[in-house]
Amino acid sequence: MTGTQQPTSNPVYAKVAWRILPILFAVQLIGIVDRFNVGFAQLQMSKELGLSNAAYGFGAGLFFIGYFVFEIPSNMILARVGARAWFTRILVTWGAATLAMAFVKNETWFYVLRFLVGAAEAGFAPGTQLYFSRWFPNEYRGRVNGWFLMSIPLAGMLNGPISGNILGHLSGFAGLSGWQWLFLTEGVLTILLAPLLFAILPNEPRDAAWLGKDERLVVEEGVETSRRLAHTHAIGDMLRSPRTLLMAAVYFLLLLGNYGIAFWMPQIIKGSGISDPVAIGWFAAIPSLCAFVAMPMFSRLSDAGGRKWFLVGGGLTSAIGLAVTSLNSTNTTLAIIGLALTASGVLGCIPVFWAYAARVYFGPAAVVGFALINSVGNLAGFVAPTYIGIVADATGSPVNGVHAIAIGQVVATLLVAVLFDKAEPQPSLEPQRL
Repeated sequence: MTGTQQPTSNPVYAKVAWRILPILFAVQLIGIVDRFNVGFAQLQMSKELGLSNAAYGFGAGLFFIGYFVFEIPSNMILARVGARAWFTRILVTWGAATLAMAFVKNETWFYVLRFLVGAAEAGFAPGTQLYFSRWFPNEYRGRVNGWFLMSIPLAGMLNGPISGNILGHLSGFAGLSGWQWLFLTEGVLTILLAPLLFAILPNEPRDAAWLGKDERLVVEEGVETSRRLAHTHAIGDMLRSPRTLLMAAVYFLLLLGNYGIAFWMPQIIKGSGISDPVAIGWFAAIPSLCAFVAMPMFSRLSDAGGRKWFLVGGGLTSAIGLAVTSLNSTNTTLAIIGLALTASGVLGCIPVFWAYAARVYFGPAAVVGFALINSVGNLAGFVAPTYIGIVADATGSPVNGVHAIAIGQVVATLLVAVLFDKAEPQPSLEPQRL
């Protein structure tokens, strides 16, 4: 596509999207809430359990170590057994692990259960990218990713007010603290989604009774066209390609911005002068609201061409936002503006990044490649909160750890601008088997 072409539109793909996106959107929504609710739980939990900032940051980040260890095996199993059964298993196990978080008694079990929540959820995010590759051709992937991944900022918008109100109003109810009710509520919701997903989600277009014969042919031909145009099909070619390392590094650096603010946003807002947990929750929803508007704009416009420049623009916006936040940490208005810029920039990049990846990998290379890039990138979720926690203990404020993360955003944009179009590999047209 050239930069002047408009994205195509086909009612068949709109039908497919309306059938499969709502349930996956709901799962991703509750998953992001489950992932980041620990940031609000910390407002009460750290004092009750005696957790230092460094201990909290390390425990929050352990989620992503479990995620990293199990993500590639999870995606390979999904490719074998199908998304319907495997996504259902993911929901049940991560919901159970979230429920168990309500009964943490000490630092050690906090570490163990954060690792287990990450291990249980591993595979869902790259699994959805693999799943979409079996339904949508490349020219639709930016829009599809954009609508699906809008669940991330929506989760942020909901997480703040819901978590703040649970902490503020349920603390002490039935003898449990507010942070315990937070984990109990969200764990139950996660488990309840499992049978609904199993009933709704088809594995492949051929399993979709709601697709007519001609509609199924349109979907299958679109997927086949994307397969032919993909650069890398074989796992070995994907692992040997410098592009894989580059994409993993860029994704890691971009996600530093997301996780740097996600786990520490309640503390940053509190440090700006807001003490009431309910008010903190409402203020924390503002950056996510801005990202909710920015994400579909990035996604749809990038489908017309020039994806890498949307990545560059988003990364620079995030870096500016982090700088504004760190330099104005005691001014609530400016701190929120900085957090909004950061969230809009980095979350606007994510669907564009995965649409770019869909152009590069297909088949077995996508099964492993999506999981590899996502798992390496999400190690930022361990590095960012751990680093900021150490800095917060040393300096008295988590904001002092934001500077290095802003530099990471700038480095990511430079890598994208300079290297993303270098040494473009030739497409491999023969399908490979795992």
